[in-house]
Amino acid sequence: MLSVLVGLATLAFTAPAPDDSPGGAKCRATTLVGVAHQDDDLLFINPAISEDFEKGNCVRVVYVTAGDAHLEWSGGYAVRREMGVQQAYSALAGVPMRPGEPSPWESAPVRAGGRTLHGVRWGGGPLGPDIRLIFLRLPDGGWGEESSRRDSLLALFRSGVPSLTAVDGSARYTERGLVATLTALIKRFRPDIVRTQDYANTALRSSGKEWADHSDHAITARYFRLATLRARLESGNPIRLAGYEGYGNIMRPPNVSSASTAHKTAIFEHYYIHDERQVEHCPGHYCEPVREPAEHYVRWLERSYPRRTPDPRPGTVVSWLGSTDSGFTDPDLCLARDGGEPRTAPCTGALGQRWRLADGVLRAERAGEGRRCVRAEGRAVALAPCSAAPARWVVTRRGQLRTAGGCLTQDDPLRPRPRLRMAACTAKDPGQRWFTQFS
Repeated sequence: MLSVLVGLATLAFTAPAPDDSPGGAKCRATTLVGVAHQDDDLLFINPAISEDFEKGNCVRVVYVTAGDAHLEWSGGYAVRREMGVQQAYSALAGVPMRPGEPSPWESAPVRAGGRTLHGVRWGGGPLGPDIRLIFLRLPDGGWGEESSRRDSLLALFRSGVPSLTAVDGSARYTERGLVATLTALIKRFRPDIVRTQDYANTALRSSGKEWADHSDHAITARYFRLATLRARLESGNPIRLAGYEGYGNIMRPPNVSSASTAHKTAIFEHYYIHDERQVEHCPGHYCEPVREPAEHYVRWLERSYPRRTPDPRPGTVVSWLGSTDSGFTDPDLCLARDGGEPRTAPCTGALGQRWRLADGVLRAERAGEGRRCVRAEGRAVALAPCSAAPARWVVTRRGQLRTAGGCLTQDDPLRPRPRLRMAACTAKDPGQRWFTQFS
């Protein structure tokens, strides 16, 4: 049964890639959702997806990993999850699948970044929006610390492996190739908004009891942020970006209304019935949604928290790269002073994180250090007496802190050996986006 199931699933994706036309669908706008694996969108981002669709938005969902839980592709678990999201999105569209009826989903591969990606499409007809689901099927690496040692997005991000191969053998990606493919998808679908996961979290564990998140959630969000910035620059389209907290939102109070929670839960149940390691109870593409979600899922279904934009206090310089290491804390990183060296540290409002920018000079605002200024020395950043030819800084319209030698750049805390440094200015690097409030 499992071999037939996997065979049918593979066959559904082997048709030549069709023309990427909307197929007659009428889109008021387009929402692109980028998540690690099946159910991340339904748990953490919805009800925003449902609300977008109800407004007339076409929806495109990109699943970067297979959601394989380090199981063999031939085992069928990831295949079942792909079927589950198809059933869930049929319910989201208000046209639930029915037992004994053929699947309303048609094969719709997408050509992007030089690759043909697996995909399916639900047609909304000539007067309604449509939904497309795209599957890259990369390994998710598992749930715990072992993900940094296996073939995983985290290992790719930390340069632990040079590339990743899709679990079905369909493609191989370097980090550059993966970001290029995601960028190509964004440019192809021309979304008005990209909704993805939490690109600030650095506490990487699977937990429903603390502020922590799966590593593939965190890295997927970072890659979609990079891809969105590149697509903005290359296409000229003002694409909005929204990130959503993952497992850690369980620490926050419920914020989804009872009516929206009920609707969100009903959609999730259509997926949840497929999320089983043993599939003998439901061999087809449709399963009656008779399983009630476990308690921890119920808690996530009651919540959906967008990642807020940093709100700098007066005199602070806040990086767009956050770092939620532990506990229920804000993830903002502020430019701070550590002896004679500038660095970034969690924002506390302390005097050591206060600065003044006047006449192009970035001065430390602290008793005894009023004449210490930030200067660029090649790729290094240092504090020096303001009398010693200080750097001239300009805040650009993109929030960059620029001098003649480049832009102030903070490496992502999850990168190998992250540091504060100078680099060539580019709108493609989120580490060069600073939020400031100077008087």
